[in-house]
Amino acid sequence: MDRVLTRITAVAVKDLRSEARTRFGITALGLFILTTVALIAFSTSDEILRKPIASAMLWVLMVFTAFTGLGRSFISEEERGTALFLRLNASAEAVFFGKLMFNCLLSLSANLLAAILFLFFLSIEASWSAGLIILTVTIGSVGLSSVLTIISAIVAKAGSRNTLLPALSFPMLVPIIMPGVDSMLMAFAGMPLADAAGDLVFILSYAGIVTLIGYFVFDIIWSD
Repeated sequence: MDRVLTRITAVAVKDLRSEARTRFGITALGLFILTTVALIAFSTSDEILRKPIASAMLWVLMVFTAFTGLGRSFISEEERGTALFLRLNASAEAVFFGKLMFNCLLSLSANLLAAILFLFFLSIEASWSAGLIILTVTIGSVGLSSVLTIISAIVAKAGSRNTLLPALSFPMLVPIIMPGVDSMLMAFAGMPLADAAGDLVFILSYAGIVTLIGYFVFDIIWSD
């Protein structure tokens, strides 16, 4: 068990070091978030956003941020020619969970930044619950990562990768987005955690199911 965890961590650390060295994905994510929040802020001006609109906008920002950053987890390995190196030096289990760990960290960091900038630059009606917003962003990031990790592995084998990623991902993301928007709406309304617990548990459960299915099919995808 310790050896497996060590290998999983090694794959995640490799990706972290690669991103820190090239800074391509981090820069793209940062620019996308800043540009999107700035455009929303300029278009709304000093207008106070209604809670349903604010929650939908924040989730749109989170989803497209995930498409921008997480979709390259396996595609970049194929483009750099390092996929064969991973196959020879790490098990499919270590690669899958290592990539998932890296994507969760990247998604959580990017989405928390997006939420902070969103709340800082935009005016939202009523008082909102910062704790519930952070929890929704955290659980939503885990859900987005679970789906996009396995979808990225599938589309990495295809030729038209940029087209396939959103097309294959969106149907699987709907069960995360819908309760996620509801939970964010409750957060912006200042409602207690108990009211949003059902939606958050559903997202976690769905992410767990997707991760379990992805684990079973990944060996076939990775070895093909």
